[in-house]
Amino acid sequence: MPSHKSSIDPAVSQPAPLTARQSALKPHLAAANIDERSFLATDYLNHYNEVVMLLEMAPDMPDMLEDAADWTPKSYQQHFADSGFADKALAIEAYDHAPGACRLLFDTLRLKLDALLLQTVGDVVMLGDDAKAIARHLEEPLKEAQNLLSALNGVIHGKIEQPSCSPAQEEKGDQIESTAASQADIDALFD
Repeated sequence: MPSHKSSIDPAVSQPAPLTARQSALKPHLAAANIDERSFLATDYLNHYNEVVMLLEMAPDMPDMLEDAADWTPKSYQQHFADSGFADKALAIEAYDHAPGACRLLFDTLRLKLDALLLQTVGDVVMLGDDAKAIARHLEEPLKEAQNLLSALNGVIHGKIEQPSCSPAQEEKGDQIESTAASQADIDALFD
């Protein structure tokens, strides 16, 4: 079997062989704009880009906060189930078969982003129409949100990964627990 080196450190890991279901799905992923390595799609990030854009506009247009306050987090599967994405069933199934460590890192990052955005929206809504206070309050959370979005994009495209972030690892559940990203690993991404 040919070896494929990791994009992070070629000496550290090699992707595991694909499961039968991953092998069946993989030929369909690229045409659906789903990454063939992570089995994840960047379309999910639109769910976050929308609220981030509203928050960025809020200092100049405080009424945007009403729309931002209506935003609620959605899981990857729920986003696609509710979307007009042409290959939404494939996106959901691919997520279910994504390499376990990649999916764990991805979900850990998205949950951190969910919490950040909910807290930020709640905080700025309390500021009313004070554009200067809104701008001051949004500066750091928006930087952190952009960093988390960048990290999520990196996971989707295989640029941020754990050594076991390769197909077939989900079948080795005990190994995933020991190699998955810890909170410290995730925080280190931003240092």
